[in-house]
Amino acid sequence: MIKFETDYQEGCHPKILERLLTTNCEQTSGYGVDKHCEHAKELIKKVIGKPDAEVFFMIGGTQANAAVIKHLLRPYEGVICVHSGHINVHEAGAIEAAGHKVIAFRGENGLLNARLHRENFK
Repeated sequence: MIKFETDYQEGCHPKILERLLTTNCEQTSGYGVDKHCEHAKELIKKVIGKPDAEVFFMIGGTQANAAVIKHLLRPYEGVICVHSGHINVHEAGAIEAAGHKVIAFRGENGLLNARLHRENFK
């Protein structure tokens, strides 16, 4: 079973770790402006078919989630998740600091299930 409680419980794919070992001792100018990030940006633009796109990297998942949620949701909208969800347990402060409520529901095996909450939405 894949668990989505937190990505902090996982390592990386062995191929990623192997690749990191080949660049481990390189000194670069900093995250986001080094040759590896520039190459990654070009690959992303190619894959999405948008050569003029701007690509920016975030320093972590919490920052990425907070930025996307702030951008996509209207001020009166919130995020729905299970009580055990990473965004509720570990990131709610970052999300709610921007004005969006994290609304947590009881889950089933860590997943939302509309059947469990049907009576709340009649």
